[in-house]
Amino acid sequence: MEVVSFLDALAYHDKQIAYHQAQLMRTLADYAIACEGEEFFDAEIAAAMRWTSRWTSDQVAMALDLASKLPSTLDALEKGEIDLYKARVLYDKTMPLTADLAAQVEERVLVKAPDLTSAQMRQLTNRVVMRVDPEGQRERAEQRKAQRCMGIDALEDDVARVWAFLPAHLATACYARVDAIARQVKTPADPRTLDQIRADVFADLLLATPDGASAVKVELYVAISAATVMGLSEQPGELAGYGPITADLARELAGDSTWRRLLTEPVTGAALEFGTSTYRPPAALRRFIWARDRTCRHPGCMRPAQKSELDHTEPFPLGDTSEANMGPFCKRHHRVKHRTAWEVTQPTPGTFCFRSPAGRTYRRDPEPVLGDPPPF
Repeated sequence: MEVVSFLDALAYHDKQIAYHQAQLMRTLADYAIACEGEEFFDAEIAAAMRWTSRWTSDQVAMALDLASKLPSTLDALEKGEIDLYKARVLYDKTMPLTADLAAQVEERVLVKAPDLTSAQMRQLTNRVVMRVDPEGQRERAEQRKAQRCMGIDALEDDVARVWAFLPAHLATACYARVDAIARQVKTPADPRTLDQIRADVFADLLLATPDGASAVKVELYVAISAATVMGLSEQPGELAGYGPITADLARELAGDSTWRRLLTEPVTGAALEFGTSTYRPPAALRRFIWARDRTCRHPGCMRPAQKSELDHTEPFPLGDTSEANMGPFCKRHHRVKHRTAWEVTQPTPGTFCFRSPAGRTYRRDPEPVLGDPPPF
């Protein structure tokens, strides 16, 4: 096959993908319009599509805007003149604009969009938005500063990314301070790279006072098998809020820790029972459920259990406060459970069965405390 044929094939399939993505957007918009007024209608979509709640809300919002405020963008996507990323650029940048201003931006950008790379189109869209709405741009800058926050993204291989969303001048100053300290610390004898030193300085500044003592006590929940602690196994551990970690890191964290015993079922690896007769679960039961369930139990949700709310599957006092009648649900899915027609049962401890308003059924089985159980 000649090179031209390959290029033609790539262009053809790219247009086909764009066409079907446009149909997905239209279908989502139609569904949302049909469900207007229903607070948690998107929970049905999330469960059926195996999407997270945040992604579902984002997709629905984008679909509605493309169908109503940016119809030419949706048409261009359907024709394969632009891809979904370029459609998202226009959606993101015009989200705070009125329909009239959004139409002006759309008209000016779409003329050039097919011939631009995604990065070039994003720059063009930024410039056009600033020109058509300079006053709004100033207001949005202030609003964005008010949205400052920080968070963590779990990556792989025992690492994670800590990030902060800050006004530009503060972010620049923070980086400059870390960089300056790192350059002072760096010596020819230090085997670390400058980037590694910056990362170490960042952690030191957050976790320790100038005298090296920790100003704030932070609890980390780590699950590790006894065999791994003793060096007889290399089975990974589990760091709550992150996921699986290597046996080496698990042993390192276990070296200077408060230990609590947790018995597991030998075949499935599921945590065994714990119960109480009070409404409010005691700390030991909370920790047990966090270790057993690890995340919000709603289909597809990965919100860490320790950041969720504990819920009685069968309302108290008809249902008791025990591992057989409790599970973690994030704030949103806790409301979904109690304020909609979703039905939740727990036929066996840690197994959650759901029936959606549309009649679909979903099941979440208990997850092994230390990941997949051993193959024996």
